[in-house]
Amino acid sequence: MEIDGTPIGNNFPTYFIAEAGLNHNGDVNIAKKIIDAAKNAGANAVKFQTFQTEKFVTKQNQYFNIFKNAELPYSDFDELNEYSKEKDITFFSAPFDVESADYLNKINVPCFKIASSDLTNIPLIKKIAKMKKPMIISTGASTMKEVEEAVNTCYVEGNDQILLLHCIASYPTPYDEVNLSAIDTMKKKFNHPVGY
Repeated sequence: MEIDGTPIGNNFPTYFIAEAGLNHNGDVNIAKKIIDAAKNAGANAVKFQTFQTEKFVTKQNQYFNIFKNAELPYSDFDELNEYSKEKDITFFSAPFDVESADYLNKINVPCFKIASSDLTNIPLIKKIAKMKKPMIISTGASTMKEVEEAVNTCYVEGNDQILLLHCIASYPTPYDEVNLSAIDTMKKKFNHPVGY
């Protein structure tokens, strides 16, 4: 498997992804500074989150305003994609809804990230799998059966370009909860690259 021309797997150097997430606070200029910092740190890629708040959080939700204030318009992702190309670092994102996935595909991101919270969002996984691009799937707070269903959904849609990420949905993760042996378990079960 390759992401943006860089091979991924056991016999290749570690592929280092800098997590930008929502740390830009809805400001495209801060997002560009994050890209600069990721490049300076030696990251291969920088990963953001793309969403329309109303598509996945109700207005009554305690986190609605946090997400709304950190929401970037789609045009900013196009700008960040181009900026990343100028800086020679791969840009991609985790779409939280189908429309965001369509937009990211339109600006030709080289891969997609499936957030742990969307591991059971089968319609979104199906939609992205059909785009035939590499998919990085986070497995935090999931069961092995849920991971298997997500992977099989990709296969059904003709996409076997899958990289799984073992993660713990607790930040910072206490050492006694890291469970790194899950990486070997997933490698054996799925025969795909597994990261952390």
